[in-house]
Amino acid sequence: MKIFERITKRYALQNYYLRRNFYWPDTLPEILDYWQQHNDLPFLYGGDNWPYDAMCERQRRKGVYASQYLTPDRTACQMAALAVRYFDNDSRIVDACCGTGQLTRALLLEGVHPSAILGFDADAELVDLYERLYPETNALRMQFREIDFRCENVIANPPFEITECTSFLQWLSRTQCSGDWAVLLLPYGFIDKQRPKAVQETMRHFIIHHRTPMQEPFARTACRAEIVVVERA
Repeated sequence: MKIFERITKRYALQNYYLRRNFYWPDTLPEILDYWQQHNDLPFLYGGDNWPYDAMCERQRRKGVYASQYLTPDRTACQMAALAVRYFDNDSRIVDACCGTGQLTRALLLEGVHPSAILGFDADAELVDLYERLYPETNALRMQFREIDFRCENVIANPPFEITECTSFLQWLSRTQCSGDWAVLLLPYGFIDKQRPKAVQETMRHFIIHHRTPMQEPFARTACRAEIVVVERA
């Protein structure tokens, strides 16, 4: 745990990264360290989901890395409700590319027991944060390509680049069996794309049960998205 001195003059979150001194917390795990040491956040904050808001603010000042467009709260709740509706309640839920845990947070609000959730992400800082925010869940620092066990129920906001998104769906088709489910946040219209051919070749492995446009914008991109529920054929 990194040790931080108490900040005597705190700024609002919107100004924190603009005025941040080099010895103040920067990453989300560092902010959590500060909170555990001082029972307070290093910035003024009146919301109820500081990991999401702080990450979005950090991205506003430092840019977005590796297509980490966080799932907004309302969309995360929509996806979690669909997961509870469609998933086999006796099987583990895999929060793929879990990031700060937006989808896990929404699943817990839906009443899913944390021990039924496994989250994984390639970003070491975010996995560290996820493990500490949700200690009763299971967490792995891995890329989706490295996951080779069966994932009966998957909820995910995967990377949005065409190549990466296609690779994610190909991975999903390999790690699921017939009758397994996934609730996904995908680029709008992606599953209808005829080029590259790999998209439709991969989608033939799935039955589409539900799709609805995302009703709110991402914080850091104008990319449109839709929620898609699929079953492995």
